[in-house]
Formats: sequence, structure tokens, C-alpha cells
Amino acid sequence: MLPALLRLSLRRALLALPLVLAVIAFTFFLIRLAPGDPAAILAGEAPTPEFLAQVRAEYGLDQPAWRQFVAFLGKAMTGDFGTSIYSKQPVFTVILERFPATVLLTGTAMVIASLIGILLGAASARRAGSRADALISAASLVGYSLPGFWVGQLLILLFAVSLNWLPAGGMVAARGSYTGWRHVEDVAFHMVLPVATLAVFLLTMIARFTRAAMVEALDQDYVLVAEAKGASRRRVLWNHAFRNAAVTTVTVIGLEFGMVLAGAVVVEIVFSWPGLGRLFYDAIHRRDFALLTGAFMFSSLVVIVVNMVSDIGCAMLDPRIRR
Repeated sequence: MLPALLRLSLRRALLALPLVLAVIAFTFFLIRLAPGDPAAILAGEAPTPEFLAQVRAEYGLDQPAWRQFVAFLGKAMTGDFGTSIYSKQPVFTVILERFPATVLLTGTAMVIASLIGILLGAASARRAGSRADALISAASLVGYSLPGFWVGQLLILLFAVSLNWLPAGGMVAARGSYTGWRHVEDVAFHMVLPVATLAVFLLTMIARFTRAAMVEALDQDYVLVAEAKGASRRRVLWNHAFRNAAVTTVTVIGLEFGMVLAGAVVVEIVFSWPGLGRLFYDAIHRRDFALLTGAFMFSSLVVIVVNMVSDIGCAMLDPRIRR
């Protein structure tokens, strides 16, 4: 099994290389088409032409775009994403400072959404055609259609403003400095609303695809054989039907990770969460080309790695994929 999985991993890695290069090139040149001059922002108000030219030369902004791209690509191959124009820190250092907060937010949302989505999808498939099935399907369709920024603002108005049960934003309390277990509780308290907002879309997608896959699996002959042998309904549902439907569920989770990461940008802005999403927004606002390019590149690599892990997970569940 190991050689087959290893070959699959190598194939996915080789296919990912041109994709990474395309993402880097597209991001690099697209960012530079945006209006605004980062040198003018760095130079402050009413800079002299000499000082403006000096700032451009210092950050390589006076070079043609293709030369800037070649220089950036050469440094990126060695792990150097450049220096942030605004913070004067290495781009990779700034990204790693924010990345754990985004991992905490998206990881928690994905785990919760996966568990609830699988349970709802299985319950809906078990009662296919019933009122419960229709209710779950309708709720999934509504949840899939709701925009994340609207859901987040609605939750803030309800639970933070009207009921005053939960904080409206941030990762920790602004007026307190907690340590140990109290700090963990404080962070978890602040995570409730952003995690709920981010989990809605993913949860509905997992529920819909899990239901469809399990309805198809429950109609297969091996399910009829298991029932004929006297297996319980629960055993048939989870040990037989879900084991075959799990490939679809794992695939959806892997594919939707990119959407979750993109949704985290909006959610982090709405809830003032100090992660990569907020970093994207600040870099765009400040025209920090180096930081924005590095953040896009880093996020793309994370999405590609997660999809590779998803493919390997599917191969472990279904031996036919290893071929």
C-alpha cells in the first residue's frame, strides 16, 4: 500500500508545481495592475520627487514588472518572500505571526462543520423522502445561499449587541490579560461567533453531498446482503453505507478548504480576527505588494497541500484510487 500511496503523492506534487507557478505569476502581475503607488504611501504626504524616486529604488519599484517578478521568484525559491513595505519585517515572519490564528479559526470551523454535516447528511439519507429529509435539505439550501458577511453581522447584532452574551470581535479581551486555562477560555469565548459564521457554508455543503452519496450507497446490493444477514440498521448505515460514501465527503472537505480560507478573509474582517484574512485586507489597503504577493502564495500552497492530503485520504479509503 505504501508504494502506491507514495506514487500518488509524487504525481500530485508534480502536477501541483505548474499550478503554483501560475498562481504566483497571476497574483504578482494582477496586484501591480491595481491603482495606487506604494512608494507614495511610504513617502508620506507631499514627498519631493527626489525622495519618491529614492523610495522606489530602495524597494525595487523602479524596475520593470518582469524584472521584479524574476527577482521575486529567485528569492522565493530560497524561502525569501521579500520584506514588507509597511512593517519593514520579512514577509514570511509576518505571515507566520498571523497564520496560527487563521489555522485555529478555520480548523475549528472545519471540524465542527464536518461532524455536524456528516450527521445531518446521514440522518437525511436514512429518512430519504420523509419530512425530516425535506427539512434538512431545505435548511442546507438556505445555509448554502447565505453570504458570510451577512451571517456574521446578524450574529453580532443578535448575540453581541441585543443579548450581550458574546463578544463582537477580537481574539482576546481588550481589557484583560489572562494566562493559562483562563486564556484558553477567553479565546474560545471569542471564537464562537466567527466559527459559527464560517462553519455554516461548509456544513451545508458536507450535509448535501454526504446525503447524496449515502442515498446512492444504501441502494447497493451489499447493503441488501448486510440487511439480509441480520445486521442492524445503524451498522448498515455507518459500517457499510458511510464507509463507501466517505470518499465523497473527504473530497468535498478538501475541495471546500479553499472556499473556507477565502471566507475567512471576510469573517476575520467582520470580527476583527488577527489572522491571514485581516493581513490580506491591510496589505491591500496599504498597497504592500511584497506582503500581499507572499500571503497569496503562502495561502495557495496551503490549499494545494490540503488537497493533496485529501487525495491521499481518499486513496486510503478506496484502493481503486491508488492505481
